Amino acid sequence: MKRKIGFLLDMDGVVCHNMPAHETAWTSFFRGRGIEIDLDDFRANTMGMPTREVLRYYFKRDVSPEEARAAALVKETLYRKLYLPERAPAKGLLPFLKGARAGNYRIGLGTGSRDDNVAFILDGLALRSWFDAVVDGGMVTRGKPDPETFLILADKLGLPPGNCVVFEDSLLGEEAARRAGMPVVAITTSHREDEFKYAAFKTRDFTELTPTKAAALLSARDDASTRRAAPRQKSSRPPSTPSW
Repeated sequence: MKRKIGFLLDMDGVVCHNMPAHETAWTSFFRGRGIEIDLDDFRANTMGMPTREVLRYYFKRDVSPEEARAAALVKETLYRKLYLPERAPAKGLLPFLKGARAGNYRIGLGTGSRDDNVAFILDGLALRSWFDAVVDGGMVTRGKPDPETFLILADKLGLPPGNCVVFEDSLLGEEAARRAGMPVVAITTSHREDEFKYAAFKTRDFTELTPTKAAALLSARDDASTRRAAPRQKSSRPPSTPSW
């Protein structure tokens, strides 16, 4: 019987190309508090994290849930104002989702963003109906690079982790997928191709990707694991005779 396969999509930078608006909002937020952020550092070390973890990283101290909520209100309000005029699904996303649904693949969304930002994208772009399950930043205790987001999402889809392919634009998300035992499709909207260490496939958007091609990454992963686990063939040549 054909196994069930799930596609687990990150949201920001994958479902839509909105990371520039997020970066501008974060830059403005921290500048107003006397902190200049380096975007390369931001992308490598905080992209994909829940708001509270981003604040901890730059404030260099603990942040209470109340402080995180207040900060998020300021930053996310600015982000949505910036991105609203440009809000659109990623290139090729809708054909990919339609093909995945027709192929009976399960589709999930796993993001570190808050539920209001999820609504801003999924409901604002009429995409929610394509997803069988959603896990947002408020539903986990450990954000990416911890694998919790993707493990919970796989469980919600009724699938073992080994049957899932992750679509990520961030290095922390790539690491989370690796720890979850899931092959990764790297969407290179936020990082160069060479920055992804573990991705099985790299692409700028969904125009070069079909559900069949994505699902094949699982077979390739399984075949590679089988080859590594196979015992080495013993030589059939007779042992050499000592010369003494």
